[in-house]
Amino acid sequence: MTVEREYWKKAQEGFSVENYPDVNDDEVEFPEKGYITYAVCSRECGNAEFIVDGSTQICDRCGRTMFRTAVAEYRFVRHIPAEELLNPS
Repeated sequence: MTVEREYWKKAQEGFSVENYPDVNDDEVEFPEKGYITYAVCSRECGNAEFIVDGSTQICDRCGRTMFRTAVAEYRFVRHIPAEELLNPS
């Protein structure tokens, strides 16, 4: 089994919620800007995705390595914390 296929199999298995750390949304700091890449998979698969440059390039559909094409800089805006979405005032 290839490394990509092993990664994909493990990613599909996931973890139970208890295995993830608690995160306080107010303590998470995002950069002001970053790079987004348009990545494409094989012609056979046909998948294409926007990914954060430097992140995994494993295809969500078939598990193969995707090819990065165009890259663009994006400026990020503050997200609305999940708590505010679930409990609007």
